[in-house]
Amino acid sequence: MPTTHFLNDHLFNMVTKMITSVFLLLLLLINQPSGTLCKGGNGIAITLHKNEESLDAGLVQEDVRGLNLDKGYEKLARMVEATKDRARVLKRGVHRGHGKMSKGKESSGESLYARSFGGYSVKFSLGTPAQDLLLIMDTGSDLVWVPCTRNYTCINCPVDSASNGVFFPRMSASLHLVTCADSNCETLFGHNTELVCQNCTGSLKNCSETCPPYGIQYGRGSTAGLLLTETLNLPLQNGKGARAITNFAVGCSIVSSQQPSGIAGFGRGALSMPSQLTEHTGKDIFAYCLQSHRFDEENQKSLMVLGDKAFPKGIPLNYTPFLTNSRAPPSSQYGVYYYIGLRAVSIGGKHLKLPSKLLRFDTKGNGGTIIDSGTTFTVFHDEIFKHIAAGFASQIEYKRAVDVEAMTGMGLCYNVSGLENIVLPEFAFHFKGGSDMVLPVANYFSYFSSFDSICLTMISSRGLLEVEIGPAVILGNDQQQDFYLLYDREKNRLGFTQQTCKTFV
Repeated sequence: MPTTHFLNDHLFNMVTKMITSVFLLLLLLINQPSGTLCKGGNGIAITLHKNEESLDAGLVQEDVRGLNLDKGYEKLARMVEATKDRARVLKRGVHRGHGKMSKGKESSGESLYARSFGGYSVKFSLGTPAQDLLLIMDTGSDLVWVPCTRNYTCINCPVDSASNGVFFPRMSASLHLVTCADSNCETLFGHNTELVCQNCTGSLKNCSETCPPYGIQYGRGSTAGLLLTETLNLPLQNGKGARAITNFAVGCSIVSSQQPSGIAGFGRGALSMPSQLTEHTGKDIFAYCLQSHRFDEENQKSLMVLGDKAFPKGIPLNYTPFLTNSRAPPSSQYGVYYYIGLRAVSIGGKHLKLPSKLLRFDTKGNGGTIIDSGTTFTVFHDEIFKHIAAGFASQIEYKRAVDVEAMTGMGLCYNVSGLENIVLPEFAFHFKGGSDMVLPVANYFSYFSSFDSICLTMISSRGLLEVEIGPAVILGNDQQQDFYLLYDREKNRLGFTQQTCKTFV
């Protein structure tokens, strides 16, 4: 049996120095333009917390005042830049690595909350006794990590970021550090485990060395820490008590940069939240329904459900299969993403002729479409976006607001000064399997009263990378709002239908 390490003073000081070194290297690599650091019956109902808006097949009249979000352009410009930073990392697909290398099943309930930085957070409690934490829900990554220890440092973070919670491992009686012999360490580092566990002699199965620090990049944000196993406490759906999930693998991050909260990874990897909870939730399924957000900290809740209760009663769903990017490099993170088969888009009922080669995988695993809860605005490969912008321009008669485009970074804005109502064409995604996702107008155009302008809240990937790689389309959470989205990981498919999400909370 391998020796179990607890976070004692000597070990804490040692690993803190290791992690600091890893993190400094991570920051150095992040600043390099050429790359990043590599590397019915059961269910759990969760509330998502918001971390910023349908038309018929032709033209639709919309009350401008109904779309009046009045967001300052500075905040919108930051959201655009954050979206681009996130897309840049997703496209590279190599954002995790190590500094030395380039029982009975019960229902439980919680919520998702929207955040001002354009994401959605979920509340969990960790440890014995339980400590409450607020983590960003992210379908584009798999590791669950938390701000950790009393010495946790977050560089260039909001002053109130600590309000999301910091985990204090010394206060928990159920914490264990993961060793190189633990399968979770091998899952984290893959085929590089023997390389990073350099001090192990002989077989890793008998090695008591602590699993080395991880380093992760999220857009401009990054984090570094050690892998632990802990007790995750999930509140029961009836609100009476909680279910304790023991030996849950979680990252204990000791230093971060521009990362306002920990991450709850919901991707397709083995360390993700749904992957680790499958045996407790009955089925490998989760669903969420995101309320419209305005990039503020209002305490509006959105629903998330894990397990077989994720199937909504009496509500038919459209389905499109998840795709496997079998051509992606084994060392990439592309295998964590939820790829779906986008076949076409239509504007005003007219299908656009898009570059089909970008909608499928090339020989290196580039191309295709992913759906991602951590990206705010949908990002299109520039060649695809050009067709979409031209499609809207051919059907919208308002004057282009090029000054607003320049200030915000949005690719398509129109001046609607003096108009009480506007007329806009319908926008729809058409997926493999014959399913169509027709967006409500608030999911692809927003009105800014300060400029009397509307802007398309989907953007181009132009300028993100010197060479376009990775997914050609990233379907962001702004376009997912007021859709019930079901991730059926058992049948390998995405289910969706338009809903008023506040009715589920």
